[in-house]
This record gives sequence, structure tokens and C-alpha cells, in this order.
Amino acid sequence: MFVIGCFIGRYFTPTWHKLADLLNVYGRIFPKPSTADIWRDDAFFGRQRLVGVNPFVIERCTEIPKKMKDNIDSRRASLERVLQQTSNVEDYTLDTAIRDNRLFIVNYKILDGMYDQFGVCAPIALFLVDSNNELMPVAIQLQQDGRNNPMFLPGDRSWLMAKLWFNHADSSFQESFSHLGVTHLLMESVAVVTHRNLIQTHPIFQVLAPHFHYLLAINTEAREYLISNNGLVDQTLSIGRNGMMEIIRRRLADWRMDTGGILPADLENRGVTGDGILPNYYYRDDALLVYGAINDYVTAYVGLHYNDDGNNGLPQVIDDPQIQAWVSAIISERQIEGGGCGIQGLPLNDNLHIATNEQLIQILTCIIYMCSVSHAVTNFPQYEQYGFQPAYPVGMRGAPPQDPNAALNSGDIIRAIPSKFTCLLEMVIMKFLSTRNTNLLGDFDNFTFPGDRTVQNQFKQDLQGVVGLVDQRNRGRIYPYLWASPEKIPNAISI
Repeated sequence: MFVIGCFIGRYFTPTWHKLADLLNVYGRIFPKPSTADIWRDDAFFGRQRLVGVNPFVIERCTEIPKKMKDNIDSRRASLERVLQQTSNVEDYTLDTAIRDNRLFIVNYKILDGMYDQFGVCAPIALFLVDSNNELMPVAIQLQQDGRNNPMFLPGDRSWLMAKLWFNHADSSFQESFSHLGVTHLLMESVAVVTHRNLIQTHPIFQVLAPHFHYLLAINTEAREYLISNNGLVDQTLSIGRNGMMEIIRRRLADWRMDTGGILPADLENRGVTGDGILPNYYYRDDALLVYGAINDYVTAYVGLHYNDDGNNGLPQVIDDPQIQAWVSAIISERQIEGGGCGIQGLPLNDNLHIATNEQLIQILTCIIYMCSVSHAVTNFPQYEQYGFQPAYPVGMRGAPPQDPNAALNSGDIIRAIPSKFTCLLEMVIMKFLSTRNTNLLGDFDNFTFPGDRTVQNQFKQDLQGVVGLVDQRNRGRIYPYLWASPEKIPNAISI
């Protein structure tokens, strides 16, 4: 808190007067994020969907949402000129882009109805892979439906402001669900039921334990300082803690492990797999390598302790009462006292039991991935992405634009982002949250069973192989992606 006070105290005047004022706050302790130089660029806006803090929501567009069709019909000629310029192909249309698997969408219908109470739009945005394999935004609609809800296109005078309001919705969802909800809070519930149902010498407890390290402690701190009433979230995010909890409630109602937690299935479900589909989606490409290493590790580990046929003197998973009690708690409804995790979509048999090694492997791989990779890629880039507020605002003032042709100047941007105190406080928080202070993935020492050490050592070797491959990929990338390399991923959620 002393550091916060000293930093903010240097800039005690209450308001920004121009964008240059914001740029002047950066220095040695709070370096200027690279986003401050490119935040206006459409190509940067597209890359934020692929390698920013929230690379989990982009989908291949197979049809235009009904709630966007009226706006598209009213501006079809202008939109198709944008498509032709972006694709560098004459007579390029939406139908052609869909057929070519080059049109992608982010649709925040989950935020519908939240604007009046929490100040966050429920936008829909279309993106096209251009002739240089860059993902470029081609249309933004800031609300699902209703009056005064135009579609914004590149070249519109209000295009930049539309991008800011879209990013505000994206950051609100990212901080609420992608970061806090599905990693910190949902994995805390898994940690709790693991401690309740598995003794500490149980092999499944031991394989999970390193990935729960510090989780309950950091969440306790978050409840006291971040998401408490009038806490830091209320002071920095437009939606506040109540808006965050509403987003979490809405998303957890239909979140499933088999479509949202198992990475290959999640990518397949969003239509972003296959040869040539969505180039430069580096999160997907690198995270799959780490997911594969985790899956191989868990497969070998489970094979040391269980056998589907009961051979080699090993028990079957279905006969282990602790595991069955554990999975029953994971799928049980959430309650204030003694409830379960309420997670849907686990790979179970008809009796809601884990019956095979493969089912157990999928569940363990998902949990370890969520506690390590998924949290790392959404947490540690936060200062780089959010440290310059116009690039990715978590707070917005005023009202969304309603006229695509309304003139826009830098003063409008300054008036739209939060006050100076709020911006500086946000910078301090994001800088703190972006630090690492615990062991990296695979660096733990807690096993007691024969053979476990060999499996762990192989896991470390596999992860080092992933590091080398990601480093090689990054040397050939114009914009290297650092966040899904095992040398950047802690074992657990500790910040």
C-alpha cells in the first residue's frame, strides 16, 4: 500500500488533460507497455483476440447472428467494401468469407441486459483473416438489439470508440470469468473437495496437491482486498464486484468440462482447429503442446496406480471409494455450506462414476491445466495489456457511441477512460498481479510411491522440450507469444 501511495502521490492532480499526460507516468518501476504505441491499430485489436489476456472466446463464424442481420442489411454495401479491402479480393462477400473459413466472431450475448446496471455493453464483433493472415476487425455492434444500436465499420469516425467499448466488455468478461471465475474460484472448490474426500497419501491427492499450492491463501486475500465491498475491484472496474459475480453466475450455469475445460475439445467446439484455420493463433498452438505434456504425465502416473482390468496387482478406478466420493463432490450442486463444485460435463459412466483410467486422466489433466496454463495465460500478461488504459479499458465513463459518423478526438478518449486516480491504481494492481513468485510447472517434490519420481522426471524433460519448440517458434514470429511456454507457467494459482 505504501508503494501505491507513493506512486499515485506523484500524480495527485485529479484529471487527465490529454493522452500525453498518461504517457508521462511511465518509468523504471512501471515501464510503458508496448500496447501504448499500437493501440489504435486494427491489426493489434485482432491480435488481442488471439494472444491477449482472453484468447478463449474467438469462434469460427458459420452464420451471421440474427441480432446482427438488420444492421448488416442496412450497411451491406459498405461492409462488403471493407471485406474486399481486407481480403484483397474483388467481390468478396460475407457468404464467401464464411465458406472459406476466414470469418470469425466474438459474441458477448452473455452480457445482454447488463448495461443499465453495470455499464457494460453486450457486443458482437466480426473478424476476417486478411491476405497477410492477420485477423482484422470488420464490424462491431455494441449491443445485442434495441434502439440506437448501429453497426460500426473501419473508417467510421466512431470506429476507435467502438473498439474501446468492445474491449471494455471483453476485459469485464476476462477479469470476471476467464480469470477469477473459472481458475481462482472454480479450482478453489475443486481443491476443497479434494481435501475433503482424499487422504493426503492417496495417489490422486498427491498428483493434484502441487497445483493447489497457495490457492486458498491467495483467494482469501482476494476476498479481503480485491472483491470485497468497496475493495479494489469496486474502485477500478466499471462493473464492480457485483457485476463480476453476475457474469460468473451466468457463465458457470452452462460451463462444462467436456467443452470448456478440455483444451482440444474447447478448440474443436469453437471451430478453430484444422489446417489453415485461424493462422497466428499462438495461444492455441503453444498451449496444445503443454496440454499434451500434462496429459502424457497424468496418463503415465495413473497407469502406475490403476489398471482397467485389475491386472498387475493394481486396483480398478471404479473400485476406489475415495475417488468415487471425490467425483461425486465435484458434480454435486454448489451450496453455501458443504456443497460441491457443480461442474457439469465430466466424462463419467451412466451411474455418474469414474469407470476407466481414461476418464480419470481427462479430469486430472483438465484440473492441472486450469490451475497452471489457463491461469498463467490470462493472468501474467495483464500489465502489458491493461497497463495503458486506452488499449484495453477495464473501466469506461460516459455512454457508448450511437452514431458511426460522429467526430472523435483525443479529448473524447480521455473523457471516456477512468479518472487519473483510478487509472494509476489499476496500473499498480495489474503490475502486482503480473509477477511470478512460485515454482514453475513440473518443479515439485511431493511423491512417496515407487515409480512416481521417474514419471515426474519425464514430465520435466517433456516440458523442456516444449520450451525449446516454443522458443523456436517465437524466433520466427513477428510478434512472439511468451505466455504459454512452460518457463512462464507456475504450477499453481498463487497470485
